[in-house]
Amino acid sequence: MPVLTVNQSPVIGIWKIIEPWQDMLELFQNKAMYINDVLKILPDKRKCEWLAIRLLLRHITGTEMIIGYRTNGSPFLQNSHYNISISHTKGYAALILSSHSHPGIDIEYRSERALKLCMKYMSEKELDQLKMSSTLATVCWCAKETVFKALQESEVDFIKHFHVAPFTLSEQGTLFLKETKTLEQTTYPIYYQVTDKFILTWTEGNV
Repeated sequence: MPVLTVNQSPVIGIWKIIEPWQDMLELFQNKAMYINDVLKILPDKRKCEWLAIRLLLRHITGTEMIIGYRTNGSPFLQNSHYNISISHTKGYAALILSSHSHPGIDIEYRSERALKLCMKYMSEKELDQLKMSSTLATVCWCAKETVFKALQESEVDFIKHFHVAPFTLSEQGTLFLKETKTLEQTTYPIYYQVTDKFILTWTEGNV
């Protein structure tokens, strides 16, 4: 069942994945809308993530909506004025609905992985300015993933093009990330939430 709605504007929801995909499919009123697509997905874990996003969308909107995908891989809602961004991690799926043109969201299970890999996505300047911990590293990773989804650009280098400004980590807050991939060089406010199980970040656009 959905375990958390973080915000109403923008609308953000999180689904805790505890059911097998077969049980999740039974929760839809119109299973025929989903059965062909879900059977094309081979790993059961991916089936669950795919269905969880659509169940969460139905829970939030009250209707079963179709998610399409652009050529760049970004999702969109058919016949809706809302824009959508989605994410999933171990045991959870999350989405954001916004009237802004390019929202972004990312969710990551709490672990040491982001800290171990921080040299692959954080610049030396960022590492010098921020006292890295597993939690801070995961927030920074999620922030860059969030902007990657919002920016909708190809060939993005997380070290070269995405720059996290120094910030003080708390359980929830805002950090700022500047992208230098485009001519606009947009600065994004990234809202984040740290829980004992996962870290969530999202944005609705630039400042």
